[in-house]
Amino acid sequence: MAIIKADKEKISDKVVILGNLDRQKTINSYLNNVEKVSEFAGYHAYTGEYQGEKITTVFHGIGIPSMALIVDDLVSMGARKIVRFGSSFAVSEKVKPGTAVLPIGYSYYPGGVFRQYLKDDYSIALTPDYSMLKSGEERLNKDGMKVMVGNVFTSDALMTHNKEFAEKLGRDGHLAVELEGAGLYFIAKLKGASALSVHLAYGNLVTGESLKAEEITAKERIISKNILDLLVE
Repeated sequence: MAIIKADKEKISDKVVILGNLDRQKTINSYLNNVEKVSEFAGYHAYTGEYQGEKITTVFHGIGIPSMALIVDDLVSMGARKIVRFGSSFAVSEKVKPGTAVLPIGYSYYPGGVFRQYLKDDYSIALTPDYSMLKSGEERLNKDGMKVMVGNVFTSDALMTHNKEFAEKLGRDGHLAVELEGAGLYFIAKLKGASALSVHLAYGNLVTGESLKAEEITAKERIISKNILDLLVE
């Protein structure tokens, strides 16, 4: 394996991947009998139990290449259901900070990881597992979260995310922008795993609105619990 240095039996077929170590700690706080099963180059992986089932959590790093490495490793080690819990910034005025954004599809720049895996110039539709998407939306709505399902843009360059860029993405039909999600849906589709992303909108690049730190913490706890419930349903 490129990044995950655990024995295969230490990795669950149900996995939560995260690009923020504090968010990983939040997810881990809901697990029993948590064990660190791998740590390499700053990538941490833990396995614990939730409602009697084994769950693995993995830090996926930043950017599509990092995401592709982790997801490819996980699927090779037996992961079959993968949920990514990430942040995003809204690019549509319809999306208020604090909204849980569930991508029904990712837009992305062709080339790079995509071209190297496909070895061709055609694009591939990056979509989630429908049953996971439907269940995730229903669960979060019942728990009082504002949820929006739609297209999200995966960007390769965080420092280009200015208001002009955001407004263009919004006009083109996107709800939010983030940095890795297309890599998850891409590798999962190629390798036959079921995948879903859940993004908490930290702010809105068009309106300038943003969440306070304590609001982020509270909403991330709600989303974390719902993701775990989704994986063991």
